[in-house]
Amino acid sequence: MNSHEPRSWLLSFLRLICPEHLYEEILGDLIQRYRRDLIAYGIRRAKIRMTVSVIGFCRPGIFMRNQFSFQRNQLSMFQNFFKISYRTLLRNKAFSIINISGLAIGMSVFFLIIHYVKFERSYEDFNKQANHVYRLTLEIYKGREYIMTDCGMYSPMGAILKSRLPEIQDVTRIWLHGSQEVKVDNKSFYEDKIYFAEPSIFKIFVFDMLAGDPASALSNPFQVVLSESMAKKYFGTTDVINKSIEIRKNTYKITGVTADSPLNTHLKVQFLLSHSTLSKRKDMDYKEDEFQGNSEFAYLLMHSDTDLAEFNNKLKTVSIEMKDDIGDDRMIAESMKDIHLYSNKAYEPEANGDSRSVYFLLIVAVFVIFIAWINYINLSTARAIDRAREVGIRKVLGSLKTQLIWQFLSESLLVSGLAAAISLAIVYISLPAFSNLSGRALPSNIFGDRDFWYLFFGILISGAIASGLYPAFVLSSFNPVSVLKGKFRSSSHGQWLRKGLVVFQFTATGILIICVVTVYLQMNFLQHQELGMSLGKILALKAPTIDSDSIFMRRASALKQSLGLIPAITNVSQSGVLPGLSQGDFSTTGNVYRPGDEKLDRGTIYFINPFDENFISTYGMQLLSGRNFESDTPEDQIIINEKSMHTLGFKNADEAVGSKIFVYNTEVSIIGVLKNFHQRSPKEDHIPMIYWYGKHSDYFSLQVNTGDIQSTIATIKTFWAKIYPDSPFDYFFLDQTYNQQYKADQQFGKVIGVFSLLTILIAAMGLFGLSSFNVLQRTKEIGIRKVLGGSVMQIVKLLSQDYTKLVIGASILAIPFAHLAMQEWLSGFVARMPMKVWTFLLPLVIMILISIATISFQTIKAASANPGETLKYE
Repeated sequence: MNSHEPRSWLLSFLRLICPEHLYEEILGDLIQRYRRDLIAYGIRRAKIRMTVSVIGFCRPGIFMRNQFSFQRNQLSMFQNFFKISYRTLLRNKAFSIINISGLAIGMSVFFLIIHYVKFERSYEDFNKQANHVYRLTLEIYKGREYIMTDCGMYSPMGAILKSRLPEIQDVTRIWLHGSQEVKVDNKSFYEDKIYFAEPSIFKIFVFDMLAGDPASALSNPFQVVLSESMAKKYFGTTDVINKSIEIRKNTYKITGVTADSPLNTHLKVQFLLSHSTLSKRKDMDYKEDEFQGNSEFAYLLMHSDTDLAEFNNKLKTVSIEMKDDIGDDRMIAESMKDIHLYSNKAYEPEANGDSRSVYFLLIVAVFVIFIAWINYINLSTARAIDRAREVGIRKVLGSLKTQLIWQFLSESLLVSGLAAAISLAIVYISLPAFSNLSGRALPSNIFGDRDFWYLFFGILISGAIASGLYPAFVLSSFNPVSVLKGKFRSSSHGQWLRKGLVVFQFTATGILIICVVTVYLQMNFLQHQELGMSLGKILALKAPTIDSDSIFMRRASALKQSLGLIPAITNVSQSGVLPGLSQGDFSTTGNVYRPGDEKLDRGTIYFINPFDENFISTYGMQLLSGRNFESDTPEDQIIINEKSMHTLGFKNADEAVGSKIFVYNTEVSIIGVLKNFHQRSPKEDHIPMIYWYGKHSDYFSLQVNTGDIQSTIATIKTFWAKIYPDSPFDYFFLDQTYNQQYKADQQFGKVIGVFSLLTILIAAMGLFGLSSFNVLQRTKEIGIRKVLGGSVMQIVKLLSQDYTKLVIGASILAIPFAHLAMQEWLSGFVARMPMKVWTFLLPLVIMILISIATISFQTIKAASANPGETLKYE
C-alpha cells in the first residue's frame, strides 16, 4: 500500500460507495490535493494517512464533479442500505447476536402466548349462532344471602320460559350422565362425556353429522348418537347405523354418528342419548314436569336482537313470580361464548379456563416483546459514539438526514427479519412442548392460520419501526464537524431514555419473578394444607353396573373378602363418591330442614354420599361426636359433617347428635357429626354433606401398603376378573386424582415460570450488551486507574454501580405492582398463603444478583487485563 493511502477501513468504505472505475481517480485526487497543505501544518506523517483521506474524501466539490456516481435508482439505493446493514452486523458480531437472539426469543414467546390466548378466546367460534345462544343458570339464595350459582336448571323451566318470553326461539335440555360402563360384544370400557339430550340440540349446537338424520336421531327412547372416535373404538368403522350398544346395562340403538367435538367447546360429547329415555329408565327416578331438582343444563336459542341485560331482568321477574316452585332462587342467563373463561360455576360440564390467567399471560407477552425491542433500542443508542464517525463521513459526503434514517431503519428491519425467521423455527419446534406445558391441546396448524401471518408481519414491521426509529433519529442527528474534529467523546444522547428503558425492563422482570414465586408458594401451601383425611395410600376401584342390588352386594362382599386376603391391603370400604371427584358425581337436595320448619329451605344445597362402616377408618377421618355406621345401620340414621351442622343451626356437635331432621320429607336421626374434611381442594370452601349407610356404591377404596404396588395391583385384578368377568378393571390412585384439582394453577405457574426465565434471559442479554459497550468505551480509563493503583474490585464497583442502581430501583418499583396482581389472583382461593415481606424480597435479591453477575463478567475481564495493553487501545 502507498504510504499516503487512507486506512483500510476508509478504503473499504470508498470501494463500497463508489463505482470501480472511479475508485483510483478519486483516491489519487484526494492524496495529491491535500498532502502538501497538511504537511505544511506540521501534522505527523502517521496521521496523514487518515486525516488527509477523511478531509479530502469528504470535500463536497469532488463529489459534485462525480454526481453521476450517486444517481442510482430507488431499488439500488435500498439494496445498498441492506448491503451496508449486513456488513455492519458482521463487523459487530457480539451485538448482532445479542440483538437477534433477544428479538427471536421475545417474538417466539409472544407468538406462543398469543396462540394460546387466541385459542382460549375462540371457544364456540365454530358455532355461527353462538352469540345468540344463552345458558340458563340458577343463583342459589338463602333468604337474601347469596350462596352459590349452579349451572343446573329445573327440568320444566325451559318449556315454561319459551311459552312466556317471546325472545326465545328454541330450547334444549341436556343431562350429564357421567362416567358409565359402555359395552359392545367383548369390548367394555368406562366412558365419560355421556349426555341425554333433546332433538333440538342439533338446532342450537353445531354437530357435523357423518351418518344419520339429526331430525329423528334422538326422537325416540333408547337411541344414541356416537362420536366418530367412539364408533371406531367399538366397531372399527362409522358405518354403525341401527347397530346396538350397551350403556349402564341398557341397550341403545345407534341412529347417528357425528364428527368429534372440536377442542374449543365447553361441551365435548362422546355419546348423545335420547332425552325421552330418562322417564323410561327403571333405574332413574326422573319426572318430566316436576321441580324435583335443578339437574339439567338448559340452553336457549335467542332472536338476534335480544339484549342479555334486558333478558336477565325479565328472568328476575319470572323468578319472583315462580317463588312457590323455586323459592328464593334467581334464574340468570349467560352467553354461551362466555362460559369457558367467565363462568366457573357449580356443576360445569368440564373444568373452565380462567380469564384472569389468560389476560395475565397476554400482559406477559406484551412485556416480553417490549423488553426485546428495548434491548435493541438501548444497544443501538449506546453504540452512538461508535457510529458517530460513520454518520459524520456520510453527512459531509452529502447524505441527507432522511437517507441516514432509512439506512438505520433498514438495519433494524434486517435484524428484525432475521430474528423473526429464527422465531418461526423456535415456535414450530416448541409448540408441542408448550401445549403440554399449558395443559391445552392447542391446534398444531399455527402456520396455516391466516391471522397468525397478519400478526407475524405486523410485529415484524411495527417492531422494526418502533425499535429502529429512535436510534435512527439519534444517530442521524450528530454534528459532522464535531465528530470529525474528534470532539464527540461522550454524549447525553439517549442516556435518560436508556436508563428509563432499563428500569422498565427490570420492573417487568421483577413483577414476573414475584408472580412465579407466589404461584409456587401458593401451590405448595395448598398441597400441604391439613385435609382432614389421609389420601396417600388409597387405591380406588370403579364399581361395575349390576341391575340387581342383591347380586351387586353379594359380589361386592365377595370382592371385599378376597381383597382382605391380600397382605398389602389393610382396609377396604365402599362409597358413592370419593374425595376430589367432581360435584357432578353427587346426588344433591335442598329439601333438608329441622322439625318445626315445614317450609322447604332451598337456600342451601346438601351433597349426599352413601358409604359403609369402613369408610371413616380407611380415610383416617375424625368424628366430633356420636358414632360411626355399623353393618346393620337402618336407613333412618345418618351422619352429617361439621358444615351441615352449622348450616342447620346446631350450636355444636353434641347438640346435633340425636336430633331429628327431615331429608326428602323423611324424618331421620343424626347419629354422628364428622369433622370437616376437604371433599374438594382447599381452594374451595367446605360443602354441607349428609352421609347415608350404603353398600351399593360406585367406588371401592383400598388402603394399601407402599411396597410392591404393581404386584398388589396384579393380584387385585386377578380377583376382580373372577368376580366381575364381564366388567372392565378401572383403578386409580386417589392422591393423584385429588391433586388434579391443582393442575390448572400448577400449569399456569409453570408457564409463567418458563416465560419469566426467558424474560430474565432477554433482559440479562441486554444488560450484558450495555455493560460490554460501557467497558469498551472506558477501556483507556480502566488502564489508567490500574496504573495509578486501582484494584480490580474498585474498578468493578465503579463500572457496575450505575446499572446496579437502576436494577435496584426497578426491583423496588416492581413490588407494589406485583402485590396488586397477586392479591387479585389469590382472591380466587379460599385457603391462601399470607403475603410475607420475604416473598417479595427474595425474588428481587435473586434478580439483583443475576444483574450484578451479568455486569461484572465483562467488567472483571476488562479490569483484570494488562494495563500496558489497555493503554494501547485506540
